[in-house]
Amino acid sequence: MSKNEKPKVYLDWKTGKRFALVGGMLLLMTGVGVLSANAKTSQDTKANISSVFPDLPTDSHVNYKDAEPILHITLEDGSNSTLTKLFLDDNTPVFCVGLGIALESNSVTAQADATNQLFAKLTSEQKAIVNNVAFMARQKGDTESYAEGRVAIYYLMDQYGVAKHKVADLKAVDGSEVQDMQKVKDGANDLIKKAEKMRELPSFNGQTIQLIQGVEKTVTDTKAVLPNFPYVKNNVPGLTESVSGNNLKLKADSSVAHGNVKNAVQFVNKSNGFTDNDLPYFIYSTDGDKTGDKSQSVIATKDPSNALAGLNVNVIGLGETTLLKHDADTYSTDTQGEAQLTGSVWGLYKAGTDTLVKYSDGQDGYPVTVTNGEKVDDKQVQLKLTDLTKGVGVKNLDNSADYEWGEVKAPEGYELSTKRFKVHFDDKDKFDDKTSNYIDDVTALDRVLRFNFGYIKAQDVNGSLTGLNGRAFRLTPQGDTKGDPIEVTSSQSEDASGFINNGQVNFSNINFGDYLLEELPQDNDKLQLINPISVTTNTNKDKDGNITGYTVEFKDTVTQQVITTLDVPISKTTDNNTMFKVNLGTLVDKPVTPVVPTIKTQAHSKDGDKIIQINEVSEKTPIYDIADFTNVLIGDQILSYVHRVVTDKDGKVTSDKLLQTIKYVADDETVKTQQHRFDTTVDTTKDFDIPDDSKVTYVFTENDFDASANPEIDEPKAKHDDLKDQDQTLTVDKVTPS
Repeated sequence: MSKNEKPKVYLDWKTGKRFALVGGMLLLMTGVGVLSANAKTSQDTKANISSVFPDLPTDSHVNYKDAEPILHITLEDGSNSTLTKLFLDDNTPVFCVGLGIALESNSVTAQADATNQLFAKLTSEQKAIVNNVAFMARQKGDTESYAEGRVAIYYLMDQYGVAKHKVADLKAVDGSEVQDMQKVKDGANDLIKKAEKMRELPSFNGQTIQLIQGVEKTVTDTKAVLPNFPYVKNNVPGLTESVSGNNLKLKADSSVAHGNVKNAVQFVNKSNGFTDNDLPYFIYSTDGDKTGDKSQSVIATKDPSNALAGLNVNVIGLGETTLLKHDADTYSTDTQGEAQLTGSVWGLYKAGTDTLVKYSDGQDGYPVTVTNGEKVDDKQVQLKLTDLTKGVGVKNLDNSADYEWGEVKAPEGYELSTKRFKVHFDDKDKFDDKTSNYIDDVTALDRVLRFNFGYIKAQDVNGSLTGLNGRAFRLTPQGDTKGDPIEVTSSQSEDASGFINNGQVNFSNINFGDYLLEELPQDNDKLQLINPISVTTNTNKDKDGNITGYTVEFKDTVTQQVITTLDVPISKTTDNNTMFKVNLGTLVDKPVTPVVPTIKTQAHSKDGDKIIQINEVSEKTPIYDIADFTNVLIGDQILSYVHRVVTDKDGKVTSDKLLQTIKYVADDETVKTQQHRFDTTVDTTKDFDIPDDSKVTYVFTENDFDASANPEIDEPKAKHDDLKDQDQTLTVDKVTPS
C-alpha cells in the first residue's frame, strides 16, 4: 500500500459491526466492535462493501521514465528488455501484459479501452489468474515481489499462447536490490501456483447437504481451499454456520422450512465479491491503441478475481410423539373396578383427516419407526398399548406437519372415545440429541364403563308388600375388581309421576367389574334377610380376540336363580361410559321363622354294638354315644346325660338313676359336621345283683342350650330324652358269671 492509501471502515450489514481492511490485512477497530472475516450479508440487502485496495483512478498516467532498472529479460530472439517499476499517478503499481511491446507514452485511455485485443484473447479464467498474480505481487509490496509478478504474467501470456515474445532468461542489473534471478523465477512460478489455487472452489461447491433440524453437521473441504473464502453469505433465516480451517459447521433450527434451498450458503474470496458488477482489475492501454500490438497493455488490480462458491441444503425435521393413556377420574394409570387400560389400539392421523400416517411417509433415510407399543398393522400407524408407563409412540415424523392421535379400539372396561389428541412440533418442544427428534407427547383421558341398578326393598306383611325404609345394603367388589365396598340405605323417593315410594335403593355409577350384594342385619332383627346376589361382568370377544360387548348377570347365590341378564354391545360404549340402568324390581324381607335344632344319638358299647357282654363287665366299662345335630351354633352348651334304668319282667321301671352329666361347648368343627361323640365309663359289676327276670340298661340323653343360657334354670332349645329310645340304649347281657 502506498503512503497515500488510508484505511477504510466497512459494515457487516447483518450484525452492524464495523471492521477495516488495510493492504489486504484485517484490522480490528477499537471501540467499534470486532468482526471475524466471515462478513455476512442479508439475502435482501445489496451490500456496498469496499475492496481490499482503494478504487483505481479512471483517468491517469503510467510513469515509466526515470525509473531505475530492476533486472534485464533476455527474449527468445536474443534481444533484451529492461524491467522497471511502473506506477500510476497515485503510485499504484501496474504490471505490463505484453512482453517486448514498448511503452513510449504515458498517456492512457482508461476503462474504455479495457477491451485491449491482447487481453481480450484470454478466457475469463485466464484473465482471473493474471489478475490474481498481479494482486498478490502488489499485496507483498516489495521490489522483488513486483519483479516476480511481472515475470509470472509474461510466463502466463506465453503459456496461454498470446505472447508476442517469451522469456528466455533473466539477468541481474548492477546496483539493483534484486540480484537472485533464480529466486525471481521460482517466485514467479510460485505466484502462478498460488493464483491458480485461489481459483479453486471448495470441494462441497454446488453440493446439496442434508441437514436435520437441531443437529449440527460438519462439512469438510477436502481441497483445503476454504480459508481462501473468508466472506460468507447466509441466505436462510434460522440456519447458522461457522468456519474453522477447512471445516464448515451448519445447523438449522426448527424454524427453517423443510426442503431444498439453492445457494443456501455462499462463500467468496473478497469483501465485495457478492455484487454482480464486480470488475477487480483495470486495463490501461497506452497511446489509445486497442490492438495490443503497437501499444502496451498495463494491468492494475484492486482485488483478487472474484471466486464465488456455494452449497445447497436439504432440510428435514424429525418429530417424535408418545401417547400415554390415563383414567379420566384418577388422572393416572390407576384403573377402576376390573377395567384395564392396556389393550387399547391407537392410530396416528394426519391432522384434520381420517387418513392414517403410513410408515412409508418417512423422510429420506429416516423411516417412521415405532418407539413404544405393538404394531397391529404393517403399513399404517396403529399401535396396541401394552405398557402403561411407556404408552404408544413413533419417531422420525415430518415435524413440519401436524398430527392427531385417535383411539381405534377401547381397552376392556373403558369407553371408546372419538376425541382426537393433537400433535404439533415447534421450538418449545424438547429436542432429543440421540434420535435428532423434537418431542411432543400427549396424554389421553378415558372414562371407565359404569352401570346403575336399583330396586324396592319391601316387607311381607300378611301377603302384602310394603316398602321398607332404613334397611342397609352393601355392594362389595369381588375377585380382581378394585374399589371399596359401597353401602346404601333404603329410603323414601318420589318418582317421575310424583308418587312417593318407600324402600327405594339405588346403586349409581358402579365401576365395571364383579360384586356381591348383601343386606346387612340389624340389632334384634326380626326379618329374614334377602339372599346375597352376585353381579358378574363378562367380556365377549370374537375369534380374533376383539371385544364385541359385555354381559352383566344378577344371580341369587342361594337358589342360583338368575334375576336378570343384560347384554351391552361394544357400539354402545362409543363416547358413552354408562352401560345400562336397570330396575331389579322388589326384593322382599319375610318375618323370621325360628329355627329349632334337633338331636339324634347312637349309643355303643366298646365293641361297637349295643350289648354290654360278660367280657366287658368291669368297674370301668367303656361306652360312648354319637350325637347328630341340626342347626347347632358355635358356643351352644350341649349336655349329655347317662342313666341306669332297671325294669322288671313286665317292663316296669323299678330303678331310674342319673349316673353322669357330660358338658360340651360346640366349636367350629361341631358346627361344620353337626356331630359330636361323648365317651365315658360305668361300673357294671353290680348289674348281676338283680332278680333273674329283671333287666339293666344304660341310656344316653342330650340337651342343647344357647351359649348364654343357664342349664340349671333355662329350658334347652333342643333335647333328646326318650329313655325308651333303643338307639340311645345299651343293654347288659344277662348271663350268670361262672
